[in-house]
Amino acid sequence: MSGTPDILDRVRGGLPPQEPAPASEPFPLLDYLQLLWFRRRLILIITLLVGLLGYLHVNQLTSIYTARSSLMIGVQDTRPADLDTVLYQRYFGPEALEEVEVLKSRGLAEKVINRLGLLSRPEFNPVLRADDDGFDVMHWINPLNWVPQSWKDSLRGARDGELVQVPPSEAELERRRMARAVDIYLSKLGVAPVEFTDIINISFRSPDPRTAAEVANELPEVFIMDKLEAKLEATERVSEWLADQLAELEQKVRDSEQAVEMYRNEHGLTQGARGDILTEQLSSINSQLIIARAERAEAEARLAQVNRLIGAEGQGVETAGEVLSSPLIQELRSQEAGVMRRQSELAVEYGPKHPRMLQVGAELRDIRNRIGDEIQKIVTSLENELEVARTREASLGASLREAESQTGAQNREAVQLRALEREAAANRALFETFLGRFKETSSTEGTETPDARVLSRAEIPTGPSWPNRGRTFMIIVLLGFLGACALVFVLHILNPGMFSPEQVEQELGAHAIGVLPRVEGKQPPHEHVLEKANSGYVEAVNSLKIALQLSDPDARIKAIQVTSSVPEEGKTSLVLTLGIVLAKTGSRVVIVDGDLRRSSIDRKLELDSDSPGLTDYMIAGDDSGIEPYLVHDERTGVDILRTGDARYVSASDLFASRRMRQLIERLKEEYDYVLVDAPPVMAVADARVIGTIVDKTLFVVRWDKTPKKVARAALELLRKSGTDIAGVVLQQVDLKRYGRLGYGDSGYYYHYGRYGQYYS
Repeated sequence: MSGTPDILDRVRGGLPPQEPAPASEPFPLLDYLQLLWFRRRLILIITLLVGLLGYLHVNQLTSIYTARSSLMIGVQDTRPADLDTVLYQRYFGPEALEEVEVLKSRGLAEKVINRLGLLSRPEFNPVLRADDDGFDVMHWINPLNWVPQSWKDSLRGARDGELVQVPPSEAELERRRMARAVDIYLSKLGVAPVEFTDIINISFRSPDPRTAAEVANELPEVFIMDKLEAKLEATERVSEWLADQLAELEQKVRDSEQAVEMYRNEHGLTQGARGDILTEQLSSINSQLIIARAERAEAEARLAQVNRLIGAEGQGVETAGEVLSSPLIQELRSQEAGVMRRQSELAVEYGPKHPRMLQVGAELRDIRNRIGDEIQKIVTSLENELEVARTREASLGASLREAESQTGAQNREAVQLRALEREAAANRALFETFLGRFKETSSTEGTETPDARVLSRAEIPTGPSWPNRGRTFMIIVLLGFLGACALVFVLHILNPGMFSPEQVEQELGAHAIGVLPRVEGKQPPHEHVLEKANSGYVEAVNSLKIALQLSDPDARIKAIQVTSSVPEEGKTSLVLTLGIVLAKTGSRVVIVDGDLRRSSIDRKLELDSDSPGLTDYMIAGDDSGIEPYLVHDERTGVDILRTGDARYVSASDLFASRRMRQLIERLKEEYDYVLVDAPPVMAVADARVIGTIVDKTLFVVRWDKTPKKVARAALELLRKSGTDIAGVVLQQVDLKRYGRLGYGDSGYYYHYGRYGQYYS
């Protein structure tokens, strides 16, 4: 009945039919809500079932009590600050993570279990628990609990590499019980430091409030006692170690002091006397050597100057300092000057060969020779002086080297001596330090104080901390509701069928020409049409008839094929009901049973199976009329062309023959409507052949059953064969479900329960 109101309005107004305008898509959330409302019974049943199981489970949960205590670590220590840090730890940070791990250690857990005797309590020893603790819903539902415990033990033993055949010893069983108890204990323990403080909060959970308080109070005490015992053991070990070290250090001090004295006596080393003498002697020789080197350099310079002046042909030699400082040379120079003056005076009066001139010249040469001799003496004197300076320098150098050799040997001996003295001093200082530490440790042994204290003790809890039964129950119910909604969506997504004309057009690409509701009860649809002429189903068939007529207003539609993709889609019922409705309007209708392989019209109308039919007419060679092969049904008012008895005829060849085409044309001349009940498209090729000789084809899709892929493939085959498809008929629609699903024009059927009584 898709688009029926619009089509009827256009028929009354005399307007040509047209494709219905696509309705605006509703908001997806509305579709989801309508789907949930449609499946509300399933959701309600699942939610109630989950809620019931959750209620039973919540009321069977064991109440857990939590006791809390707090511990302060890093208490100020009154001991001397220089004691060994291994004995007295200080906490500078806000989080004592190491102590948190100690509190959660297995060793400390075993001490608490032993001190409180927790192995004798069923909570920590599963062996002591009763085999039947009552009916537990969740325990019964869990599949892991269906496996026998013996199988689990065997698998666990095989996984651990143990031989199942060898029974464990009593000690091994005790170890396993303790390990299991420690695991249970640690799973219930909570240790958390308070941020930016040295306080640690301790909590313990247990079904017994007294047990929770006992463990929460016992753990800090065991922790403090454990630290005191550790300190005492460390102190004893340090004292023993210090005593051994003192004996060794005392012997080392004695040996090192003896070595110093022996070395000093062996090398004749006294403290300060000889060393000071050698140092003064070395300093004096070094000073004299410096002076001698200066004097030698000065003599070399004067001699070099004189030799240089003499080498220049005696010019300027008189300017030398040694020459100038010689009285004899000065006197000879004065005499030379007087003789030269007299020579000059005589040269005026006499010639150069005059005896007086010769006498003066001889006198002048004598003076100059004497000056030269004197200068040579000065040079010789300078050379002697230089030699003396060199000899003195060499002597002082040898003395300096000897003194340095003596000083170096003494220094090496002193270095070794100082090394021995330092070793002796170090041994003595170490001995004194160890001696002081030994006295301090011995005096404080047995007086250790803990560096932690209990800040607050745990009280026996008055109420359980878990579970919050109301909240847990609400969460379970909410999860059940959400799971039911998810199941509805999954079922909807996994459903391969189609639910509305809009979905048919979207998935198949074909116009949905009609929607036929499902006939309530076991009454066949054609019987329903005969008995209830004014029912909603009949009105739906009438709407289909009108939609078929208006599908092609310009053409005269007389021959109509009805087919489907797969069997059991309701195509035969549609052929019969459509034929009955058309016959009641006064039209002459003939139904051709084209399903030669699985005919059902005879059975539905209770026809005589011995009468001839289609196959008999097709193999008949004469051109006699069709009337002998037709069966008129008085109740329905339609004529039936049965399949006939010649079933050996090939159906495809029969329908593809020219005689079949002529038969259809003849029937169209004699009848107003020729309805052909064709076999399914996907089963055989008959429908594709028949589609080429009829005017229109109705394709039947069963609501919520026919898979989209199958229907799409069948329509594609029909299109490729040239079949003129009038549209798709959605069969056996549950109008109540269809109206609540919220698809397209399903709003027309939403109040079907209210106005359905309009049809009698």
